[in-house]
Amino acid sequence: MTKIDRYLSTSFLGGCVPVLLLLLSLFSFLALSEELEDVGEGAYELADALLVVVYTTPALVVDLLPVTVLLGGLLGLGALANNLELISMRAAAITPVRLAFPIIKLSVVLIAVVMLLQNLVIPRVEYNAAQLRAKTLMDPGLAGLEEEMGVGVNKEFWTRNKGYFIRIGLVQANRTLAGVEIYQLDERGNLVKAVQTPTAELLQDNTWLLHNVRETQVGATDAKTEFKDRLLWEALLSEEQTRVLITPASSLAPADLWRFIQRLEENNMNSESSRVMFWRQMSIPLGLLGMALLSLPFLLGSTRSVSVGQRVAMGGLIGITYYLVQQISGHLAGILHWNVALTVMAPGLIILGIAIILLKRTN
Repeated sequence: MTKIDRYLSTSFLGGCVPVLLLLLSLFSFLALSEELEDVGEGAYELADALLVVVYTTPALVVDLLPVTVLLGGLLGLGALANNLELISMRAAAITPVRLAFPIIKLSVVLIAVVMLLQNLVIPRVEYNAAQLRAKTLMDPGLAGLEEEMGVGVNKEFWTRNKGYFIRIGLVQANRTLAGVEIYQLDERGNLVKAVQTPTAELLQDNTWLLHNVRETQVGATDAKTEFKDRLLWEALLSEEQTRVLITPASSLAPADLWRFIQRLEENNMNSESSRVMFWRQMSIPLGLLGMALLSLPFLLGSTRSVSVGQRVAMGGLIGITYYLVQQISGHLAGILHWNVALTVMAPGLIILGIAIILLKRTN
């Protein structure tokens, strides 16, 4: 990397870091204000609310990065433009495309960070946040917990739903329950049916897919056992338990989310909303690269000094527009039944195409 590349990279990062910290502070404060509404319920305290906000920060970073790199580029590289340093580089026969190289390299590094967060960090910390909410928000009588769920304690619990007594061995991070046992009793309290499965996976609308099922029908004088590869079961947990204990599908790693989509389709369930989530995750690298490159044409296309406020306003307007178009594209894909992948990826592709075209025109 040349001195100019290092200089451009440092200036770009120098603009991105304070922008990211500012946006994180703002949105974390909003998230904390929502968590504070539950403080005082059960054992939920201020320290727990703060910890939940910390756990949800990685997902917030991923969502904010596309806008961050645009605003950071306009601020960091904008200082070079105001000091006529970019014009000096152009006068030294350095083309806009060549100036974009260090920005592209940094964008690739940021994309790698996004993939790391999506695949390894976010699923784990969102699971921790769900476990913390389950330990502090839910009354033990409501959840059927014999003791609080937490590190170093037994996470097995019992609950009752729709006439069945259900034992849950463990709530896992990938929206599954381990060690599930379901018991049905008659009016006299005698066992009439027992279902055992090592894994129960939440599909949608509180419908669960049980794997490697052992189902036993208990009669007056005998018992009949049947083994099934898969079995659909309604409402293992109540709606409240599912909301608090199970992490949302949007927090799954892309590979796990894709497998979840396949499970839905194998069981003839609607997978459009999950596909929108998956392709929205895939569109983040495109949007990030496009937003990073978009800052250069605006700075190279004008030789006059522009205030920081004007750049922030321009970048904020573009960022808000991009976010709204991205959200609308997901809804349009579901309502009009358009190709989900193309519709959701379209905003990222468009912003990247505009950045490339503007760079070529500046060149």
